[in-house]
Amino acid sequence: MNKLDLLNRVSVFSRLDAAQLALLARSVSTQTFQRGDIIFHEGSVGSTLYIIVAGQVRIYTTSEAGQELTVTMFREGDFFGEMALLDGQPRAASAEAMCRTTTLSLQRAAFLHAINACPPIAASVLEVLTLRLRQSNAIANQLANMSASQRVVRQLLGLAARYGIADGGVIRIDLHLTQDDLASLSGTTRETVNRVLAHLREQGFIRVERAHVSVLNLDQLATDG
Repeated sequence: MNKLDLLNRVSVFSRLDAAQLALLARSVSTQTFQRGDIIFHEGSVGSTLYIIVAGQVRIYTTSEAGQELTVTMFREGDFFGEMALLDGQPRAASAEAMCRTTTLSLQRAAFLHAINACPPIAASVLEVLTLRLRQSNAIANQLANMSASQRVVRQLLGLAARYGIADGGVIRIDLHLTQDDLASLSGTTRETVNRVLAHLREQGFIRVERAHVSVLNLDQLATDG
């Protein structure tokens, strides 16, 4: 699949016409990362925007004590690394490939040229950034005001809303999601996640199969979970 075809699969560029997509395609390169590869480190100089065309990436920060906290996860069609390109500051977090991942990479100069030449790109990027800011504010509120168990449930609800695929009355979260991943997202321990998931399974709210979670009763999970 060529670069133009890959860009066509990315929602943030859905407003672009064929000529604009072709202009952008000339500026991107393809990179492939293996599971566990660090794409960039927190504090490093940022000069590249990454667009995921296949795979899954987690964005995380590391505390002074060395504890990792996953901020969010991205999958096919998402982009990341844009903040350092916009403000020229060091990376605010690290990025790690969670499985074999292919990206389109856009350097800062080409990115700035693209958004100046094609205003719809800038509008799409701003919409995504606004949504991410709202999500970050919601996460901060969760960490401050919710118990560990409540944070796990809220993460499941958020992931279901963002990555859920409806199949009848079931919503399958289309992410490879281990208990360690969910613990890092929720700011808690794997043991707590294990306990919460076991309780939710017993209640008939979720199903867990090979690192994939399906929500069986969304309304009940939101109300009673």
